[in-house]
Amino acid sequence: IQVALLLPFMTNETTQSSATSRFVEYYEGLLLAVDSLRNMGTSIELSVYDTGNGTKKVKEILKEDALSNANLIIGAVQNDQIGLIADFAQKHNIKYVIPFTSKNDDVLSNANVYQVNTPHSYLYSKAAQAGCDLFSDYNIILVNIKDKEEKPEFIKAFKTEMQQRDIPFKEVTYKGDTFATDIEAAMVRDKRNVVLPTSASLDAVNKIKAPLRMLSELKEEEKEPYMVNLFGYPEWQTYTNDHLASFYELDTYFYSSFYTNNLFPEAVQFSSAYRKWYSKDMLNSFPKYGMLGFDTGYFFLKGLSQYGNKLEDKLDKVAVTPIQTGFKFERVNNWGGFINRKVFFVHFTKDFELIKLDFE
Repeated sequence: IQVALLLPFMTNETTQSSATSRFVEYYEGLLLAVDSLRNMGTSIELSVYDTGNGTKKVKEILKEDALSNANLIIGAVQNDQIGLIADFAQKHNIKYVIPFTSKNDDVLSNANVYQVNTPHSYLYSKAAQAGCDLFSDYNIILVNIKDKEEKPEFIKAFKTEMQQRDIPFKEVTYKGDTFATDIEAAMVRDKRNVVLPTSASLDAVNKIKAPLRMLSELKEEEKEPYMVNLFGYPEWQTYTNDHLASFYELDTYFYSSFYTNNLFPEAVQFSSAYRKWYSKDMLNSFPKYGMLGFDTGYFFLKGLSQYGNKLEDKLDKVAVTPIQTGFKFERVNNWGGFINRKVFFVHFTKDFELIKLDFE
């Protein structure tokens, strides 16, 4: 399998930015996938190119023989670079994987494009549907936080889905001095109360968690504590170091298209292999780029080794256990490419379990 990886490593720059470190880490993860598959007997030839900024270098790279002979091209970050590569892939009938950006339109009109990062519109509508499936019988309470990390598109998608299904919900505006009484007034005792802040920020979690914990632990005479769940966002997985106890206590759910539990055997194995190869740990980023490199590389290279040019008809047959990114590729329209529409919920239970819920 001939593979070309094109990323802005900025090898000529004097200082490497944090973005560049992430792309290097993606490459390192991809190399581990190549190594795993080679050990199973798959023959892979990997060519790696530094795209730099803008389109000048990309135009030169696309003249190389290794590109026109490739079975798979992965990479590029900027839309103008992606556009050039997508056109090239279409012309030469090469599969082209866009691993990072979700804000690109080439997939809509180019059958050779595979977009790994779920576009927000798909992610929000799928997460809203899954949220309504899960919480239709709950007392749903939205808390309007009004800070810099508001999620108006998700909140709008969730409200629309609830309205279409006639699921009632309540709204509370956060006011620091009265929040504990305001939120209790919105709660009920005869069913579970799920609380969704309108912001994904750490600040929002900090503002609401203590009053919610108090209500869920309430031990007044003759009164049961409230049954409380917290519901939130992919960003929350970066807060788990500091908030794990609260997430468990509040029976927390969040939606995401990528997540890894560092205790998963595959994650443990990968992290130790990464450390052994590169004498360092992965960056604490969201997602982890080393794992993203491994998952995407492994999925597409294994798929190509099994199904060759028939891969687009067999995407659901590629048997992999991803470490972080789930894959569910669906063609966007009759003449377009494929978008990854995998969404799952992560549930921190009161029994200190971590459960990943799949929605098909």
